[in-house]
Amino acid sequence: MKRIVGLVLVFCLVFSMIAEAVAEPKWEITQQTKVTVKEKKGKATSVTVTVKAKGKGIKYQWVFVDPEDSSRTSTGKKVAKEIKELKGLVVKGATSNKLVLTKIPDALNGWSIYCHLYSNAYKMDTDPVVITLPGMEPPADSEGEGKDSEGGEEAKSGKTEETAEKKASDEEGGEDEEDEGATEGPKEFTVSASGNILYKADSMGNPDGDAVSSLTFTGSGNVVVKSEDPFKSWTVNGVRFEPEEEISSFKMLNLSSDTSISLKVAAKTAASAKVDESNMLTVTCKGCTFTYLRGGLKKVASGKVPSGAVIYVFADSYDAAANGYVVNGGEAQSLGAASMQVTVTEDTEIVVK
Repeated sequence: MKRIVGLVLVFCLVFSMIAEAVAEPKWEITQQTKVTVKEKKGKATSVTVTVKAKGKGIKYQWVFVDPEDSSRTSTGKKVAKEIKELKGLVVKGATSNKLVLTKIPDALNGWSIYCHLYSNAYKMDTDPVVITLPGMEPPADSEGEGKDSEGGEEAKSGKTEETAEKKASDEEGGEDEEDEGATEGPKEFTVSASGNILYKADSMGNPDGDAVSSLTFTGSGNVVVKSEDPFKSWTVNGVRFEPEEEISSFKMLNLSSDTSISLKVAAKTAASAKVDESNMLTVTCKGCTFTYLRGGLKKVASGKVPSGAVIYVFADSYDAAANGYVVNGGEAQSLGAASMQVTVTEDTEIVVK
């Protein structure tokens, strides 16, 4: 009897250890984005945006949102250089929980900033904050980012006055207008991807159902992004993320707005890719040529090769090669090299500028 009891206790201990090992790590935002503007003689000298989160392996990426067209720019892409209106802006802490901006241009007024937090287990965005500089007003539509915005006291005050005016108008207009001004229910939104890589996640965060390219949720939703082939980077609403090593899946939890996801699948090496003569693919070169001797192609600008074929790409000039080779719109690679090797696994466009 004692032996049976002992075995049961050992089984329970092992089971609890396994459950703890596979359970999702605790991960949460403990303080939403908070903005502090310092000024001197009525002119902003610095803007500090902070967020606090609790969990293991959390990484931070700050994102700027244009008040004109809601386009998003990651601070990792050197905002001050990519956005002419913000030329001269100095950004520090782009990948930490504290973003510090100095040399503030007036054009920063009305921009929204939020933080994208991510780890191996979770992806989550904070609420955006609207930057309001001293003596200036945020744009009237600065809260129209698709998320609830905490845009400071001036923005909140303006929203309160608008609500009061609307309420007074409804009271004068009667019950019909009151019905029209009723609070809307949970918002419907769509998560889309570049292929059938999306799975709806169950309550435990596990894939549920078949892979699709689009999912629709109401209120909030969880998804698992999973690819048969490992990928080395991905973009979410135009913001690029690159893990330290290739992965084949990740989760995005508590999504609440339209989200677009695309993956950059890791190129297969010549050793791992099998040549499939039954699957012919198109290769196009701009500013370069390629050679595939087995197929009788020598320094051509376009042609068909079998899946898994290894081709050699040559830049038209050394000056062009300095900027590297861009394969299917990815990151430039082999900068300064006169030639490079590519294993073709899909229709491929190679550009050398």
